[in-house]
Amino acid sequence: MRIKLWGVRGAIPTPLNTAEYRERLVRALQHARAQWAGNPGLSPTAVLESMPDSIRTVIGGETTCIEVTDQDQFIILGLGTGARRLGYDMMARGVKGDVHVLVTRTSWDNIQGWPFFIPGYIPGNTMHFHSGYADCGKRFRRQQHFDHFPKDFDDMMSTREFHSFQPGDSFNIGAVKVRTRLINDPGNAIAYRLETDSGVAVFAPDAGFPSDLLEEQIVAQKDFFEAADLLVMGARYEREDGIQKYNTGWSYASAVETTVRCALQWKARRLVMIQHEPEHLDQSIESLSGRARECLEQHGPGKMEIVVGAEGQSFEV
Repeated sequence: MRIKLWGVRGAIPTPLNTAEYRERLVRALQHARAQWAGNPGLSPTAVLESMPDSIRTVIGGETTCIEVTDQDQFIILGLGTGARRLGYDMMARGVKGDVHVLVTRTSWDNIQGWPFFIPGYIPGNTMHFHSGYADCGKRFRRQQHFDHFPKDFDDMMSTREFHSFQPGDSFNIGAVKVRTRLINDPGNAIAYRLETDSGVAVFAPDAGFPSDLLEEQIVAQKDFFEAADLLVMGARYEREDGIQKYNTGWSYASAVETTVRCALQWKARRLVMIQHEPEHLDQSIESLSGRARECLEQHGPGKMEIVVGAEGQSFEV
C-alpha cells in the first residue's frame, strides 16, 4: 500500500497568512546568509536543501484527505478540502474508473472538498461511498443544496453508489481487507483498518479519548488498532488545551500525549499525527511534536517512529 496525505488540518482550512509567511522568509534569509558566508560557492538549491523542514516545507492548511493505492485499487479517506488538489492530480495521472471513499464522518471538514473533486464530474467514473451511515447519500446531497452550492449532487456525471455497513463489519476492496470500528466522537466517527499481504494501516483521524476514558478505550480498542505498520491518528492539543476544548463541547480531539500513549500500547510501528488545530501555526505544531517525542522517550523510547503529518508526505506499507 502507498499512502499520501493531501489534507491534515481539522475543522476548517487554514491558508498560510502573511505574518507567518514573512517570518518564514526572514528565517530563510538568515539561514542562507550563514550558509553562503561559510561557502560562497553553494548553489541556491543546495542552500535550500540544507534548511530545516520548519523553513523549507509547510504543514499545510487543507482539511483531511488521504489517498491509499494498492495495485489497481484507489481508496480515499476523508473528502476534506485536500480532495480538490487530489482530484486534479488524479486527472493528470489518468486515474479513472472505480474510486472507493471510506467515509470517516460527515462533518464539514471531512466532506467539504467533494463538490470540488473533479473526478466526481467525469462520466465513466464510479464513486463508491462506504459508510456506517444509512443516510450517507442524503448527507452529501444536503451539502450541495442550491442554497449553498450551484451544482446539485445528482447533476454530477459520475456514477455514485452508497454502500452501508454496521460498524464492526469487514469487507474487501480488491486485495485490501477493510475492517471498521466505531470510535469515541460526538458524530459517531468510523476508524478503518486496511490489511494487505504487505502490511497494515489504521486510520482514525477523528479519534478522541478523554482522559477519564483512556485506559478503558486502550483495552477496548486494542484488537482493532494493534500492531499497525502505520497508524494515522488525530493529535491536536496539549493536554490542558484539549481538556478545555472537550469541556466546552467543541472537540473530542486527543491531546498528543494521549495519542502517543495509545499508539505505544497498541504497538504501532509508526504514528502519523494529523487533524492539526486551525489556530496553530507551523511552529506551534512543531512544538507539539516535540512534546510527543518527549512522551515517547518517557513511556517507550525507541519503540515507535513519530511523524508530524504534512501535506505531500507519502508512506509505503
